Amino acid sequence: MIAGEGLFRVTFRRIAALTILAFVVSALLGPATDLSLFLLHRQDRWLLLSGSLLFAICSWKLPMRRAPLEGSWRIALAGTTGMALMTWAGHYWILSAYDMSRDEQMAVFDAAVFARGAFAASLPEMWGHHSDLLNTMFMYKADPRAAWISDYLPLNAAFRALIGLLATPTLSGPLMTLVGGLALWSCTRRIWPDDREPAMIGLLLYAGSAQILANGMTAYAMPGHLALNLVWLRLFLHKTWWADFMALLVGFLAVGLHQPIMHPIFAAPILSLLLLEKSWRRAAFFFGGYLTIGGFWYLWPSWMASLVQIDPSGFGGGSADYLNRLTSALERGGDLRAADMMANLLRFVAWQHLLLIPLAIAGLGAMRGERLPAALAGGIVLTITVMAIILPYQGHGFGYRYLHGLIGNFILLALFGWRSLGEALPRWRPLLIRTSLAGLVILLPVQMWMAHAFYAAPAHVSEQVDQVDADYAVISASDAPFAADLVINPPYLDKRPLRLLREAIDPEAALAICASQPSIALISASMTEPMAAYYGFGRGKADDAAEREVAQMLRRAGCKIGG
Repeated sequence: MIAGEGLFRVTFRRIAALTILAFVVSALLGPATDLSLFLLHRQDRWLLLSGSLLFAICSWKLPMRRAPLEGSWRIALAGTTGMALMTWAGHYWILSAYDMSRDEQMAVFDAAVFARGAFAASLPEMWGHHSDLLNTMFMYKADPRAAWISDYLPLNAAFRALIGLLATPTLSGPLMTLVGGLALWSCTRRIWPDDREPAMIGLLLYAGSAQILANGMTAYAMPGHLALNLVWLRLFLHKTWWADFMALLVGFLAVGLHQPIMHPIFAAPILSLLLLEKSWRRAAFFFGGYLTIGGFWYLWPSWMASLVQIDPSGFGGGSADYLNRLTSALERGGDLRAADMMANLLRFVAWQHLLLIPLAIAGLGAMRGERLPAALAGGIVLTITVMAIILPYQGHGFGYRYLHGLIGNFILLALFGWRSLGEALPRWRPLLIRTSLAGLVILLPVQMWMAHAFYAAPAHVSEQVDQVDADYAVISASDAPFAADLVINPPYLDKRPLRLLREAIDPEAALAICASQPSIALISASMTEPMAAYYGFGRGKADDAAEREVAQMLRRAGCKIGG
């Protein structure tokens, strides 16, 4: 073990090396390659550089603090409640009360359907034949279709619908953030019952994660994954029959949140401890339980896909099953697999507490003497490996979303690392306090400013589209990066103007739309300019010609073309 000043130098070199790597990758591939590289260029390399400088400043002339940093469950409750309130307010003040990505939009869409007691929203016959105009990306496929619903598993949206019955659905992420923090506190008290300091250190690392805070402001399922994984772990560590039964129930919820593989990848290495301990009854119980859970959620997509068909009896499964999805995901890997994963992991580091990764690395040494840290590290390695193979491109999000459910693993590993510091702890305690304050006062405002800028442009454009006085607003995916995500409509089409995707309009669709001579506004490039300006490029001359052609097509079909 490296102690004292040597350990500080090693930690600084690691942070500095990641910063240099971020700048090198950004310089070699450029920001226009894809969104992961764009965010590395625009946000993450600067956050890593700032983190390196702050660590160096915070390490300067550290005093000694021999008294441990301790707290109580009241501090944990107050701290996590404060985080929940911050994330709820942040949805409105920082993210402009806007759901930018399709993942967020589909969660809100599905929640609106579930709130009415339905599994899918029916569509009028005309739209059933031309639903692609409404943007059906990430929805079950059907042509023609009787209804529509997203092809994600339902429980994240169902939880939002349930919260919406009592308050506002936007409390879903904040509540999961609160539950996750309390579950982490409880896990640390269970693992180290005679030492109160790890629980407080874990709370500081949790509260210092901008990824946890920013994603808690969104409709993503990731706050739910982190919370349920930590609740599951706390129940597993209890080692009683009723706690194991409750853990299986939590596992059922976690698998059905969003994507089915996220929770099993987390749980599998921990459950493998039962085999090493020769706890055959518990192992058989969990194996049988997860086999049942897996079977239920495996059948869910095919059943849901049949609901959106005009003729369910003729539906054979199509692209709804997981094998087809896996094949499709592997085909989309592309040549940027390694670069995207590197950008993802650098983004993860940039949005965490400054000491999380250094302490987690120190915690790897505990694997030689204890099995739990090895299982926690195994979940991290397995997740990175699987996602690098099947889905290296994460798209939108703060930090690396696919590791979000494993942030608890990182924090617990960091706590094993903290306890391994031994005689160096009196120097690390003031460093932790300094870096926590620096993150709160300096880094977090910058990260929230970046988050606001990321969401503000599409939120502004979407608000302008809502104010258009027309029956339909036609938006082109080529007007700006991710402009297609502006084409989002309520499930029961009860809001005007309805938004249509220009690229999906053909002569047949134009005749169907214009049969009642509605008013149509073609959203101009000037309206989407804030998005184009944020990313640095927008539409070209070919897109202008395509817009004129669509306008003529609609006009000939009988539509009234507005501004």
